[in-house]
Amino acid sequence: MRTRFPAIAVTALLSLTVVSCDSFLQTEPPLDISNDVALSTPAGIEAVMVGAADAMQSGALFGGNVMSMGELWSDNVESNVGADFGRLQILTYNLNIFNPEGRSMWGDGYGVINRVNNVLAALDNVPFDNPARAQQLRGRALAMRALTMWSLCMYFAQPWGFTEDNSHPGIIIRTEPTLGDVGTQKARATLAACYQQIIADFQAARTLLPPTDAPYMGSLAVTGLLARVYFHMGDWATAEALATEVIESGVYRLNPDVTSVVTTNSTPEVMYEIVNLANDNASSIVFDFRQADNASPRYWAGTPFVNTIYRNATDGRLALYVYRNNRLYVAKWDRIVMNIPILRYAEMYLTRSECRFQQGNTVGAVEDVNVIRERAGLEPLPTSQAGNTLLNNIRRERNVELAFEGDIFLERKRQRRDLKDKPWNDAALIFKIPDIEMNANTLCAQNP
Repeated sequence: MRTRFPAIAVTALLSLTVVSCDSFLQTEPPLDISNDVALSTPAGIEAVMVGAADAMQSGALFGGNVMSMGELWSDNVESNVGADFGRLQILTYNLNIFNPEGRSMWGDGYGVINRVNNVLAALDNVPFDNPARAQQLRGRALAMRALTMWSLCMYFAQPWGFTEDNSHPGIIIRTEPTLGDVGTQKARATLAACYQQIIADFQAARTLLPPTDAPYMGSLAVTGLLARVYFHMGDWATAEALATEVIESGVYRLNPDVTSVVTTNSTPEVMYEIVNLANDNASSIVFDFRQADNASPRYWAGTPFVNTIYRNATDGRLALYVYRNNRLYVAKWDRIVMNIPILRYAEMYLTRSECRFQQGNTVGAVEDVNVIRERAGLEPLPTSQAGNTLLNNIRRERNVELAFEGDIFLERKRQRRDLKDKPWNDAALIFKIPDIEMNANTLCAQNP
């Protein structure tokens, strides 16, 4: 399902003047403007970037599915009523090429990639009075392409480490604009090559962007996302260094309480979020995981998660759930008009904590995880804690802190742990390449 949303933009369409956040969020993007017109002037390029940002806001992408669909495969979520056709296929491990969730994610994802590829190509040919502005737009486009590619890899390819050299199929790397049949015929790259492209894009974006660039990704958000990528590669030293760069920047801070990040938009803890206005309904997909004003929610917290979070009755994160009718319902996404956090400062501490543990710095690992525990109202772990006890506690905090934000699906695969009754590398835990690609691209290999 493709949902059209108003834009999240940073400039008026016919002006290069940066304006206030509230005013540009109301701008409708000219999504159908022809490339030869839109990409021939700086103002046109700005307008196309508005359209690209709008496309990322899609419910098929970062407005919902990227965060929500993996939860259905995990043991964090249970459901036995009301699942529609696409989600029922996910829950029953019976995917096909027509699955609407995977189909729309793939189509909208490559739609974003093609828009920013058009921008990147145009920036080489269109002169800007302010060259720094052109470089900022380039950084935004590269960051958007990298994040979209990363998310598509997570859902359409087996994870890092599936093969020893990561030569298994990733996704199709498209770095040039496609138009009609031009650029359509292309094989899937290896996952190693996909990660190389994602890292290169993020690294380049880091050098071009200011530290913050709301509502887009600033260089610090890009740094945090790079830490996420290296974390999943098991490159503990690089991931730790990147997380430390964010933590020591002094730009972000944890909210005083655990609920603010979902009860208030644009808190100091949010590094990158999908902006949602009253006329957007951009959070409608994640809102489906709700308990309020719905007598029979379709999804609720699974028993393993319930047992995890209820280990300590003083955990402040229990306020994000409601226990009713012998089920624990998720109240994180109860506001219809809410921004969707894609990257939070809390993740940096959790990532650095495990990276430090994996490198033998158990004291540093405890210090980092205690930052998250103490904010949640829990007693700090002793600095003497080590071994599997410490590792399990670090991962428990990550599961509870980032629950129902799309993290558990990636974590189970990274940790080589089963998702419900399927092993982490089961072919049923990734989408099929949809018909829209397979019919047009004879070089694209299908997932098993």
